Amino acid sequence: MKSRRVTLAVALAIATLLSGCEQPATSPPDTVAAKVGDDTISEFELGRAVARLGGPMSATDAAEARGKVLEALVDQHLVSDAAKNAKLDKLPEVALAMQQAQRQVLVEAYMERLFKDLPKPSDSDIQDYYNRHPELFAQRKLYRVHELELQLAAGRVAEVAAQLKQSRSLAEFTDWLGTQGIAVKSGEAVRPAEKIPATMLAQLARMQDGQAVVVPMDEGRVSVLQLLDSQAQPVSLEQARDAIAQLILGGKRKTLLEAEIHKLRGSGKIEYASGFAPAPTEPAMQPGKP
Repeated sequence: MKSRRVTLAVALAIATLLSGCEQPATSPPDTVAAKVGDDTISEFELGRAVARLGGPMSATDAAEARGKVLEALVDQHLVSDAAKNAKLDKLPEVALAMQQAQRQVLVEAYMERLFKDLPKPSDSDIQDYYNRHPELFAQRKLYRVHELELQLAAGRVAEVAAQLKQSRSLAEFTDWLGTQGIAVKSGEAVRPAEKIPATMLAQLARMQDGQAVVVPMDEGRVSVLQLLDSQAQPVSLEQARDAIAQLILGGKRKTLLEAEIHKLRGSGKIEYASGFAPAPTEPAMQPGKP
């Protein structure tokens, strides 16, 4: 017969996984599942923890999981109490981590409430997204690329792009980079369109086999892509429907969250100590304007 008692290592692993669903101190009274010293583990806490394991499970498996999770929570409480007795919660790094964990739980709860009334994308929304992104669906390809990742100051991007055009091969261009003391990481990969950043994909979709292009990524980093070859692998609307729905929802959530943060920043009191204030951002350049 299987033991319903898990080892401490397994218990701690499960408890770590479930740590985000511990019952708040201010939660309403609930049936007690176990007591550990002066602490209680409620049936609500246990039920939430078991739900995190996923399902569905048979009645036998559910009962076994419930027993193992309860023992994991008991062990979690015991180790937590031992840490408090050792005054580990007073260590600056531990206290900071606890504060950050609490803030993260509150942030996730706030976002869940913020997003709960977002409507699901309609069929016309999904069709429109599919039509507007042929590079991801109807004209989707697998790209085999040779990529050079450069650590490069923004002021040298034009120089590097000019040298790439002048070079007779990528090997000759790589040799030139070496003479300039520019750090390079080189690699070859096969990637589907949806796994390629939009800035790269926009370039690759227009390139012929063998062509290479410079793609600025972020501050201090530039990618040089050479398209070795590509293979068409289109995706139908029905195949892409669920993925598109998630992409649309993700975009709506991002927009809503950015607007909410903008509102909170406008109404909140924020003071930066000397030397820590963020640099002012320049207004976005309008298309077609120099």
